[in-house]
Amino acid sequence: MSRQRNKAAGRDRGDEAPATRPSDEGRELRRDDLSRQAGGGDEASRPRLDDLSQQTAKRRTLNLLIQGSAAHSFLTAHHLVADELEAIRPGLVRLYDRFIVSAHLNYWQGDLPLLFGFPSRFWRRAHRPGHPFFGHRLLTEHGGELARGSKQFLLDRAKAKRVTTIPGIHYFHVLGLFMRVLWAERRAHAALERLARRAAAQIWDIDEDRLDAQLTANVAFGNLRTPKTIKGKLVRGAVIGYGGVERREGRFHVVAKGRCFPILVHELCKGAAELVCLHGLSTLDDQIYEEVTAEADQLEHETWYLQAGAEAWRRLLRVLPSDRPVSEMLMHVARLQPDELEELMMAVMEGRPAAPDMLDSLDPPSLHERGPD
Repeated sequence: MSRQRNKAAGRDRGDEAPATRPSDEGRELRRDDLSRQAGGGDEASRPRLDDLSQQTAKRRTLNLLIQGSAAHSFLTAHHLVADELEAIRPGLVRLYDRFIVSAHLNYWQGDLPLLFGFPSRFWRRAHRPGHPFFGHRLLTEHGGELARGSKQFLLDRAKAKRVTTIPGIHYFHVLGLFMRVLWAERRAHAALERLARRAAAQIWDIDEDRLDAQLTANVAFGNLRTPKTIKGKLVRGAVIGYGGVERREGRFHVVAKGRCFPILVHELCKGAAELVCLHGLSTLDDQIYEEVTAEADQLEHETWYLQAGAEAWRRLLRVLPSDRPVSEMLMHVARLQPDELEELMMAVMEGRPAAPDMLDSLDPPSLHERGPD
């Protein structure tokens, strides 16, 4: 599963950005405040990255949150429309429960580790030059820990849902569940597409008319980025869902195509999070945008974002202000400068007591009620 992006979505975003932005002076004050609250130490004691490297690191962090939010929603989104699903076919909700947890576990103990390598080895080597996440402080220091947390969460859920987790056997188990899902959905595509839009709209508080969902075997759309490696090309041929943002008649729309209902909802949620995070790219010029996304948005890295992202997202959810919408808070997080974002996310991942206050202070109270247009 991957995410499709429209080039225009990274550059022309005037209708999506809030009318009010923090002043440069306010931003400088907030950066100092974030660093002080985070207990990050002397900024001069850490090596400084150039602007392109900083923006690429920021984009990687946003990708972690985008993938993580979708992976988290993937587990339970179908329960928002459970009655309607059961009306289509009794037992469909339970089938989705089992398929979803099994499909997500495939990133650790299915066919993907055979292609990309063992997760423990990948994350253990993140501090070495040449590693795709080398130099990214959050992923280097906490990527492996986050991936282990995500896996344990799934193993616990798999036990409750009576899903096989034995490596080897698990792969054939998930294939069997996938075929059962396709068979159960074969005559209900139109209804399931409507329910997918409804579930994603509830999760992200977005109008359903801005969500385009299609159940299909032909999931590719738009200008897909060409994978840089043989592994990426192999994975691209097996993708069963794409989602992203496209600009239509002056407005951004979330577009998703998936092989089955759970995948479709997953891609819609990922596209909605991408739409919110476009606020974080709005100031980049065309050349920087292209270079940043070419490096940070590689299909080959999506497995690792999904592994670590779900746990990272759950840790962020625990400390978000309860009186502010998640979509609004993600927008403010995405608009932070790279060093601000790094300090904030390190505080959240490490469970520092200051993390909730850092999040609550991202924007003045006058903007608390504003969300993406």
